[in-house]
Amino acid sequence: MQALSKELKDKIIKALEARQAKLPCPRCGHQSFIILDGFFNPTLQTEGEVQVRAGPSVPTVVVICKQCGFISQHALGVLGLLGQEEIPSPGQKIPS
Repeated sequence: MQALSKELKDKIIKALEARQAKLPCPRCGHQSFIILDGFFNPTLQTEGEVQVRAGPSVPTVVVICKQCGFISQHALGVLGLLGQEEIPSPGQKIPS
């Protein structure tokens, strides 16, 4: 898997900052985070007993606290980042 470019990470950071997502870690209060070098694309489930492997999903960027490892996910669509050439749309695989 190819790492996210610096330009794309800068776009993600600007989108988060524009939405006031600048608070410290909710678990330990640390102020330093990293952005995971890829996206998470969880599939939406409508039933608990049956696992769905394909269908609607929510592409997210993953932010990790450098001190305690707390993980937060931010929906790319809400950040206005879906549809850009480097970011996969729902169901699209990340190029390797």
